[in-house]
Amino acid sequence: MEPVNFYTMPRTITDTDVDFARRQKLSSMFGYFQDIAAFHAANLGGSVNRLYEEFGVAWILVRVRVEIDTYPMYAEDVVVETWPQKPRGLYERDYRIRRASDGEALVRCGSVWAIMNLSTREIKRDQFLDYYGVEMRTDYALDRRVARMKPQPGAEPCYERIIRYSDLDYNAHVNNSKYVDYAMDAIPFTEHRGKEVRAFEIHYSNECGPDSVLAIGKKTLDDGRLYIEGKRKGDGLDVFNAAVEF
Repeated sequence: MEPVNFYTMPRTITDTDVDFARRQKLSSMFGYFQDIAAFHAANLGGSVNRLYEEFGVAWILVRVRVEIDTYPMYAEDVVVETWPQKPRGLYERDYRIRRASDGEALVRCGSVWAIMNLSTREIKRDQFLDYYGVEMRTDYALDRRVARMKPQPGAEPCYERIIRYSDLDYNAHVNNSKYVDYAMDAIPFTEHRGKEVRAFEIHYSNECGPDSVLAIGKKTLDDGRLYIEGKRKGDGLDVFNAAVEF
């Protein structure tokens, strides 16, 4: 397939994608975004296998913001769209989920990726890929760039999670979508029944591997957002910081 600057993928929302209210779960959305990003990156010369086999590096998700206008629902046909911005050391990529029947945009997302050396675990800051010289789009899915999220002091302990086999991806660390579930599990079920998440932001700071213990904490910020964090027990390093808007 000839390299393209815009990529689409049809999907149907299945029973494994949805929560108790038949809404698509945030972690499922992240899974869709990860899948289509991998296909499009391969189309542009940056496939997971090529990066690993030829260069010993891998894609690493750094931060994401998702805004939900309307939840995709069980059995609904949707189209997932993605396009990257021009690389600037880090790699920005945007997404939308549209309803297939009428093209209405349901979910919009912006993300920032990096390329990591798998031996040294260091981020490559030089421009590693030029996407075959394909001209990049300049539009964004959101009305803001996805900025860094600073850790917030004073989070109250919520629960702990031991990292097991089912949490890990092909890099042997926790897959990005799993952290979304960890954050959502910090919210009591009664709150999930009473309101919907309308925006979600997450920043990934450090890896978490097998048998690590992740301490989850949360607090309500002055602006009303719910802040959720995950710290690695033992060394206390931040693993993720997230903010939820209802």
